[in-house]
Amino acid sequence: MRFANRVASVCVSILFATLLGRSLSAQADTLVTTQPGELPIIISAPHDGTLDVPNAQPRRGIGLEAKPGGFVTARDTGTSDLAQAIADRIAEHFGKKPYLVINRAHRKFMDPNRSPQEAYEESATQAVYEQYHHFLSQACSEVRDRYQSGLLLDIHGQGSRRDTVFRGTQNGRTVQLLKDRFGEGAHSGNESFFAMLRERKLIVHPDPLDGTEQAGFTGGFIVRNYGSHTPFAIDAMQLEFGGLYRSVENRDSAAAAIADAVLEYSRIYLKLTVSHKDKILFAARSSDAALEAVDLNDSRFVDVAIYTGEGASSKRTKLLAALKRHPKVRVHTRNADDIQQGRLSGMEIVVHPGGSGGGQGRALGETGRAKIRDFISNGGGYIGICAGAYLATCHYEWSLNILDAHVIDREHWARGTGNVEVKMESQGKSLFGIDNEAVTVAYANGPLLGPAQNDRLPDYAPLAVYKTEVALNNAPMGVMPGTTAIASATYGKGRVICFSCHPEGTTETENMLPASIDWILDNR
Repeated sequence: MRFANRVASVCVSILFATLLGRSLSAQADTLVTTQPGELPIIISAPHDGTLDVPNAQPRRGIGLEAKPGGFVTARDTGTSDLAQAIADRIAEHFGKKPYLVINRAHRKFMDPNRSPQEAYEESATQAVYEQYHHFLSQACSEVRDRYQSGLLLDIHGQGSRRDTVFRGTQNGRTVQLLKDRFGEGAHSGNESFFAMLRERKLIVHPDPLDGTEQAGFTGGFIVRNYGSHTPFAIDAMQLEFGGLYRSVENRDSAAAAIADAVLEYSRIYLKLTVSHKDKILFAARSSDAALEAVDLNDSRFVDVAIYTGEGASSKRTKLLAALKRHPKVRVHTRNADDIQQGRLSGMEIVVHPGGSGGGQGRALGETGRAKIRDFISNGGGYIGICAGAYLATCHYEWSLNILDAHVIDREHWARGTGNVEVKMESQGKSLFGIDNEAVTVAYANGPLLGPAQNDRLPDYAPLAVYKTEVALNNAPMGVMPGTTAIASATYGKGRVICFSCHPEGTTETENMLPASIDWILDNR
């Protein structure tokens, strides 16, 4: 009889524990929002919860005051909505969803950005913590197994600088794989994620060229636990947003800029392609301004599309800086699919940058090339730089045929890189506002242009010709001087300007791009 009673007692205990476990699990489900992903991108928001945890008391935090970060129970207000908005924007860009996890429990009960020993004090809060990290660990494992690399953004708020975003990667430790694969510049350089944020008018710390992170904002448990220095192998960054970016008024615009930076990062470092939607590079005109929503009919701005698809160089920091010297320019990105689908609508100028002219022309296909011709013919502008100048000629089967030019010494197109002098023609002096007879420009295998004598196109005007030359890789000497370095022309109702050289490459010539924009707009 005593044995039977003992068995009954044990069975009741097991049943109670099972029911309690199910209850805690169900409770955790309501306090942790998760979204399974279809991309190697994971977004986490641990500190904006507002809900009480049933049957739990607030943490006392005994002993945490003396540890790094102290004992904090305050919310990072607005970060859950910001994280959701970023995830939604990323989904719009790719047509697929990123992984997303948001903690809804108040931080006074449980802190997901702490180790288990410091994060909770009761079984009820433990269940919420474990639910949060179960999703994160599963997401990181899936991304690692499917894609071999990924990006985890842990979204936080800070109150020390209202207009600044701080980065936390343990000074590069949690993005070790990124650095191993692409070099230090991918973390702290002009092609880094923070450089991409700065291009979109967010104020960032540290400076993209300086990897040293602010003490107190170097990244917490989440990035330390899942970063690419761990077996999870996911490049992880903690982002601490000032109140400007978390505010109700600016949250959507901030999310759009952040998602666009994620888009560019993903294309370069995760080798992803985008499906559709507008990709704006920067909208606000000053660091003090509130981020703005994009209105393509806003006459205060000049909307410029920069081609970023196949064949375009990913190194365009100097190009963007030169374009931003124009006080009204607002830059958007367009790839070949966008152009083929007619998404130059609303733009005033399209810029085709350096890279590969053939790569760009073939990616566009005849449909995309025809769309560009129609865009210019109807009054749009075209700026071609190096590869973009090759593309504009009527020399190749993939050419746009919008500039009456052929390429001289086509055999030695890879003649080298370096600074050269160009002689400014009178029309070029007037257009660019230059008094000097000659200026120094950067050159990188650009086309040596000459008249093509195409009866279907108007003659171009030579704005500058090469005075000195680059003749490496067995290229013959004496060919480059006298060939056209910069050319302008009309095409239908629009205007075309092409640079064989790189005007954004030297401080002496970077104002040529804003001047080119004004020249194109003068035709309106």
